[in-house]
Amino acid sequence: MYKNKLLSTILLCLMLLSLITPMTVANAASLDNVLSTLATSNSSMQDNTGANTGFLEKLFSLVSDKILGPILNVFNNKTATTSSLASVGSLTPPATKPTPLQNNGELKGKVIVVDPGHGGSNPGAVANDTREADNNLAVSLKLRDKLVQAGAKVIMTRDTDRTVAPEGSSLSAELEARVHLAETNHADMFISIHSNENPDTNVAGAMTFYPNGKSSALASDVENALITETSAVNKGTSDATFYVLRNSPVPSTLVEMGFVSNAKEATLLNSDAYRTKIAQGIFNGIIKYFN
Repeated sequence: MYKNKLLSTILLCLMLLSLITPMTVANAASLDNVLSTLATSNSSMQDNTGANTGFLEKLFSLVSDKILGPILNVFNNKTATTSSLASVGSLTPPATKPTPLQNNGELKGKVIVVDPGHGGSNPGAVANDTREADNNLAVSLKLRDKLVQAGAKVIMTRDTDRTVAPEGSSLSAELEARVHLAETNHADMFISIHSNENPDTNVAGAMTFYPNGKSSALASDVENALITETSAVNKGTSDATFYVLRNSPVPSTLVEMGFVSNAKEATLLNSDAYRTKIAQGIFNGIIKYFN
């Protein structure tokens, strides 16, 4: 068995010598040493099995480390390099998927009545080429879209320039019709959107009202978020006895977005960008309240 292994090793070395030319001086010298060792040790190997085993271990180690190792290492490196290049060449960038529209559903299941104040034959406050009813409706529609995106069911008391009750109805009937929508739809919130006016044209800012004797948490959350978003003058919150507040069966608030009687604020209230900020602020306040 040992002779067969030895013979196989010698033949392998000779075959490698015939295949690989030219060899380096160091590798050739190593081979000469190996052949010399094989010639002088062959007879003693036959006399001592234990010595044969030790000799063979050294022999295979020598052949592996000094001759086959360096040669095969060169081949292996070439193979690895070729394999790596092939791998890199076959890589393709992952397909870029569009980011899906995020909808975290914070208000899922909530029913919210959004009430744009005035409308139709009642334009509300009018000054500096702006009508309150128009401002109220524009912001309310933007607010509606944000609430729907967050999962809420939104009931608009009006979504065009009209009255809620039949045209020509009394003011009390008009206001009652708005509150009635909150009652019949079992709303979780009623929020009324308005613009303000004052004889003093220097007065400006946003303020939010809550029902007299009821929790002011909703009004506070909306006012704070509105001011943060718009940087308007913070005129705070206050209780009030407005019909839509005192008769609402659900948490309710009335937002005065700004003063149309103030020229600067009237210009802002006419601006689509500022209306978007107001809607975002009110929306943020609603989210905070429900959380």
